[in-house]
Amino acid sequence: MKRSVFLFWLYSNLTILCIPIVITMVVLFQSQLLLSSEVIRSNEALLNQVKQSLDNQFKDIKRMGLQLSLDPKVIKYVSQTDYNSPQAKLETLDLISSLRSYAASNGDINDLYVYMKKQHFGISTSTMNQDDLLFQIFHANKDFTKDKWHEAVEKTYFGNFVQLSSDDMVYLQSLPIQDSSEAQATLVVMLNTERLKTAISNIQIAQAGSVLIMDSTNKPLMVAGGTERVSNMDYGMLAAKEGTFNQKWGREEVTVSYVSSMENGWKYVSIVPTKIYSAKVSQLRSWIYVGLFLCVFVGAPMSIWLTRRHYMPIRRIMDLVSPKVKSNLKGIENEFSLLQSFMTENAALQDTANRTIQIQQNVLRSHFLARFLKGRVESGSALAQSMESFDLTFETNRFAILLFHIGDYGDLFKDSGERDAESKLQYVYYIVTNITEELIGRKHRAFTTEVDGMVAFLVNIHGDDEVQAKQDIIEVAQEAQAVIQGKFYIQLTIGISDIHPYLTGIPHGFEEALEALEYKFVIGPSQIIPFERIKRPKNELYYPLDTERQLINHIKTGQYEEAMEAVSELIVTNVSDGTLSLQLGKLLMFELIGTILKAIEHFPQGPTELAVEKNALIKELTQCESFVEIEDEIYKFLKTVCDYVDSKKKSHNTNLKDQVMTYITEHLSDMNLSLTSLSLRFEVNAPYLSRFFKEQSGETFIDYVNKQRVQLAKQLMTETEDTITDITQKVGFTNSNTFIRVFKRYEGITPGQFRKGE
Repeated sequence: MKRSVFLFWLYSNLTILCIPIVITMVVLFQSQLLLSSEVIRSNEALLNQVKQSLDNQFKDIKRMGLQLSLDPKVIKYVSQTDYNSPQAKLETLDLISSLRSYAASNGDINDLYVYMKKQHFGISTSTMNQDDLLFQIFHANKDFTKDKWHEAVEKTYFGNFVQLSSDDMVYLQSLPIQDSSEAQATLVVMLNTERLKTAISNIQIAQAGSVLIMDSTNKPLMVAGGTERVSNMDYGMLAAKEGTFNQKWGREEVTVSYVSSMENGWKYVSIVPTKIYSAKVSQLRSWIYVGLFLCVFVGAPMSIWLTRRHYMPIRRIMDLVSPKVKSNLKGIENEFSLLQSFMTENAALQDTANRTIQIQQNVLRSHFLARFLKGRVESGSALAQSMESFDLTFETNRFAILLFHIGDYGDLFKDSGERDAESKLQYVYYIVTNITEELIGRKHRAFTTEVDGMVAFLVNIHGDDEVQAKQDIIEVAQEAQAVIQGKFYIQLTIGISDIHPYLTGIPHGFEEALEALEYKFVIGPSQIIPFERIKRPKNELYYPLDTERQLINHIKTGQYEEAMEAVSELIVTNVSDGTLSLQLGKLLMFELIGTILKAIEHFPQGPTELAVEKNALIKELTQCESFVEIEDEIYKFLKTVCDYVDSKKKSHNTNLKDQVMTYITEHLSDMNLSLTSLSLRFEVNAPYLSRFFKEQSGETFIDYVNKQRVQLAKQLMTETEDTITDITQKVGFTNSNTFIRVFKRYEGITPGQFRKGE
């Protein structure tokens, strides 16, 4: 490695050594000219220190007042009408305790109280008092009457600092803060003016001169430091928001600087004698001569020595970094190039870490939003802090919820076999989220999360026309469904809530959207269901006893066509003349199933003859997602029962078990493998074959086939590189969703997790 860095540093240090010599000569002749600007800069810097210190204290007081105004206890208390009930008295004690905690949290506060305008009493940090006693406790013995105090607290305030008397500054806020125009009470926070004066006096500018605090009318409010110069002040020169000017008071020249506070409109004024800085310039001149000597006779040898000394750490760092740099060291000319290469690679690693952190932040944000929709988060200041940390800001107080239930999406991936089921589902979520967010963002603002396998959109409504807003949301849902189903073949069912005001209405909106989405059980999937639609459903069920008896007779005699016609007539009659409620829709289905089971009870052989089929029916019903699916299952079971009645032949074939087991093993990949296909193959009645299989194998036909298919799938995932989709087809499942659900039921994990060894 070349020693070019060492020589470069040596020449640089010697060159730098000449710079202070030249600068020193210039400073010597320019110091007097810089005196004026030095005074101004010093005054402004110190004065801004005072302003920043006091503004921060006023901000803390204002923040505390805002937090107290948003406290649910305060809002609830000022909004009630009866303050004489036992419950109100308990809430009064609770409010006193809360006020005491707020007062103790800020040392710049003497005390605080909430004055109830209509009831003419106040709640302080210690007790509840009528207005006469309240005035005597907090404002007596001051240049300020009760009438003026009463007039002051009756006004409307939006977080203002007010001077009630010469030494009595307070912060006022009308309550409730959500509707200050109809304020029921006034929050009064009394500032500790003595502490503020002490804080100003401890700052250097007040020790060297004087500091004034003046209100918006240039009236002095507070003086710190020397007060003899204040009487000579020309207040007419403080017209602007900030500035600096010089004045000659007798034989003494002073510099006056002032700035205005954005918090309360006050002015901070400093008055500093110019002679203080003149003495510093004289001292500077002496040090300049000393510096010239040191630069010439000491600086040169020190530059050589320090250059060598400073180079050694670079050498050691270079030795440490060299093995960690992945790039080719032959192309690196000097130490700086090596360090630059190292820092570049380190920055790339840092970018990767930052992206990982951002992904984790998005996951946490989505989890918080999901809990927020379900109403499982804290309220008040804790909620506000959480929302701020996750960058959840709302422009209005009106919200609606859209819930997207994702149905079948197999056609989207029919030409892509590389993805596993989990990645496919994430890709579907990405498509639904991005398209819907873009559509909602045209007029409103949306926040997205995943809730219980559904995609939820929290919509922050813009504008005041609620009817138009509802129509906008429905149009967005229709357009999103048309695009996603038409171009991406993703089946969607969408539930839409009503519009709710305030954050507290968001969980109610989520419940409404969820209730609307559940209504797909009645009307079927791929629908848009506003909550408005199901507010007034039909609540009468048509199921006459004569029709039930007729259906039972059809079943007992094995008349499938007549029984199916009776069931269809009952369903059409109930749903044709109005929207059937979700509860009655389920009840109708269960009544029909109960009627069929009741008919089985009358069979001569007893109800145990079709026990396997009944258990299979119950399992299938628990997996149905709509009215239509349950209806199909009823027809299938009805067909099985009627076929059973028509044929009760029993087989005693001793070789039947082995033949059936062999046939199942050889046809596991057949998606049409079923009891019906087996009964046709071996010319045996399906119900009898089901009972025979259960008796011989100890488990149902469905469980046995599913277990064999899962075992075959595990073998294929271990011995081959086939995708989950390919394996799904090879083991006889119709789609990946069914395969994943069955695999997880028997193995406890998904196929993807099994293949990864998790």
